[in-house]
Amino acid sequence: MATVEVRDLRKRYQDFLALDGVSLRAESGQLVTLLGPSGCGKSTTLRCLAGFLEANGGEITVDGESILGVPANRRGFGVVFQNYALFPHMTVAENIGYGLKIQKLPKAEIDTRVHDAMKLVRLDGLATRLPREISGGQQQRVALARALVLKPKLLLDEPLANLDARLRDEVRWLIRDLQQQSGITAFYVTHDQSEAMAMSNMVAVMKAGRVAQFATPREIYQKPTERYVADFTGEANFITCSSVTPLAEGRYAITAAGATLELNGVPGITGPAELLLRPEALALTTPEAGTFQGTVSKSAFLGAALRFEITLADGSVLKLTPEPNHPVEAGQKVGIAIDQSHAWLMPEVAP
Repeated sequence: MATVEVRDLRKRYQDFLALDGVSLRAESGQLVTLLGPSGCGKSTTLRCLAGFLEANGGEITVDGESILGVPANRRGFGVVFQNYALFPHMTVAENIGYGLKIQKLPKAEIDTRVHDAMKLVRLDGLATRLPREISGGQQQRVALARALVLKPKLLLDEPLANLDARLRDEVRWLIRDLQQQSGITAFYVTHDQSEAMAMSNMVAVMKAGRVAQFATPREIYQKPTERYVADFTGEANFITCSSVTPLAEGRYAITAAGATLELNGVPGITGPAELLLRPEALALTTPEAGTFQGTVSKSAFLGAALRFEITLADGSVLKLTPEPNHPVEAGQKVGIAIDQSHAWLMPEVAP
């Protein structure tokens, strides 16, 4: 186990700044996820951690000691890649034990650790198979076992991207269970917000080479610092506020879509702001009982839930997914009740 910290990390390719002051920290035994779209810098950060890329500035420490000058093979990171990167001519057992062989460990110890790792990832009986003789999900488990057998700090670069939905869900929980059981400190890269929310102790939402927000999954989802973070971490409704009055640190009185509310938000808002409402914070009611009133513009039956889009008087559109037993049709006037404890105010311009 180890505490890994990244401070003000920078990486430039000629005129392109790939990393612009990235800072984050994984406490010992934590899984930290780097979440964001393609090109945001998450894989570049991981490769700088692993030592595959040389940073142009900043610091990376493990338990307080800098590793910037340490070569990749001595940093103690096990890496699991999106494309598995297995040796096609080696058996499953040989692939898993390759790193141990490079370390010149005794054969008996290698055999024991490979056997234990295969059992851990449920690959019993496949030791003599070649990669082409096993499924994609099994190949990903071989890659995971090869990293885990070194008992390292773990780096995972979109490891589920090439798996189908069923296998992705299965291997996701396997990775999380193994990481928790072993207490390994891990960094996980993904563009899938559901993976990030389900697996992580902390999430770094990345944007254009920087960390837009670094917090727990619950804080990221319920208390985003800007619209980009809210949009990337789940379905969200936004309403522009016509007035904002600070009441206390992080507490405001607002007027939005004709309603006056008191709610929490990002501390220090002094300019234009918008109200964030997640679909699950909204409920249908009668027009006179609702915080907001509007007209159903779209209605779809999804089986376990309904999907509504409701247009408010100011033109704002709210999406919500109530229980399927609401006999509501397009064109009907409705009220929308909100759970104010799950409403959140953000500045219109990113801080």
